[in-house]
Amino acid sequence: MFHSLPLHHKTSQLTKDRVTLPAAISLREFSLKVGGRDVLCDVTLDIRKGEVLGLIGRTGAGKSVLMRAMCRLLQHERQLATTGSLTYGDTEVFSPQCDLPVLRRKVAYIPETPNPFPLSVWDNIAYGLKLNQIATSRHEVAEAVETALRRCMLWDHVKDVLHKRRGVDLPRHQQRLLCIARSISVQPEVLLLDRSTGSIDQGEGEALCALSVDLKKDHAVVAVSATLAETAQIADRVAYFEEGRLVEVDSAEMIFTAALKAETRGFIDSTSA
Repeated sequence: MFHSLPLHHKTSQLTKDRVTLPAAISLREFSLKVGGRDVLCDVTLDIRKGEVLGLIGRTGAGKSVLMRAMCRLLQHERQLATTGSLTYGDTEVFSPQCDLPVLRRKVAYIPETPNPFPLSVWDNIAYGLKLNQIATSRHEVAEAVETALRRCMLWDHVKDVLHKRRGVDLPRHQQRLLCIARSISVQPEVLLLDRSTGSIDQGEGEALCALSVDLKKDHAVVAVSATLAETAQIADRVAYFEEGRLVEVDSAEMIFTAALKAETRGFIDSTSA
């Protein structure tokens, strides 16, 4: 029934250990309508620190919408209607009291299409550091810029052109790494990675997968990957969505080898065939 996928570790014991970890984001029977159309339906899910949660499902299942809802980056907000709750910490994300700049710094969304600023590589990262007063002196900024670029495996490629080359002029793969570096430099709690490995070669994809796993040391990571094999490689837990509904969530090992729901098994079989 199931095809062999490269699970990055055995998750049985990890799942037992992780259930006590605090949730960075919690959804309870959360539903979202856009222009009267249901796009998310009664989703109950915790985003936990110290793990990678992989989202799987067909195109239009609600994966990217869920990510954008977590940081309130949805278009046409006046046409939105929500029920249930979506909270970051003690803050209801869709309440008028939610401080959006703070939310979007602490819950960082990296879209499928990289969006570096049309500024130098240095300024792409230094801007957020200064704006949020994370680093103020030039020495502090320089140290933080280098740390973020090294973490994202980009330093050796750009260290000689930090002030000379714009982020938008980097190769697409490096633009993605720069966007991740820019996000982690301002110390987010949650990272939302939307198809970060799409449209790049195998070696670059493997490096990004390794980075996704490494980032969970300091963040809660939610990832939509280009393939099920990549999801199996990086995820601790996996959530399967279908038409805006959360069908099943469990450890990656359980989802890919012994999913309980027929819909989940059918999707994995059809996608892996």
